Amino acid sequence: VDAELNAIKGGGGAHLREKLVAAASKKLVLIADYRKDSEVLGEKWDKGVPVEVSPLAWSTIKRQLERFVPRSRVQGVAAEAVAAFEYSHPIAVLRQAVRKAGPVVTDNGNFILDVSMGKIYNPLAVEQLIKMVPGVIEVGIFSNMATEAWFGNEDGSITCRFPRSEMKKQD
Repeated sequence: VDAELNAIKGGGGAHLREKLVAAASKKLVLIADYRKDSEVLGEKWDKGVPVEVSPLAWSTIKRQLERFVPRSRVQGVAAEAVAAFEYSHPIAVLRQAVRKAGPVVTDNGNFILDVSMGKIYNPLAVEQLIKMVPGVIEVGIFSNMATEAWFGNEDGSITCRFPRSEMKKQD
């Protein structure tokens, strides 16, 4: 969860369903432990962004994702002077099952690519860029969806945060 409450979700492979529920909700509140509280996405989470993909095209999608560069952009999305992510190219890995042979299969019958790109400086641009690849079902970046986040701290206390941009508007 970053300073604007953008989040990476879907470690369990249900981010399509989680995103459908979040989009249908009046308010999205994130609840996590202190280890997931960061300034920038990818700062503490190093397992990559889960991307649900069609099993028919996973290897082609993998190659396309790995061709992205930090300044890749989507047509119609304003280009920024800064890089959208840290790595020179993402690294996409097909998520493998632990107690069975082969890849993880989601409840929807799809595969998951875990896409590592280091720190994500522009979550919305990265989410949109990945979604433009044919065969991508959903992306585990939840950008501009949460209104508040609650973190359980190591000492047992709780911290509530709101998007940094909302806090600046109130000042």
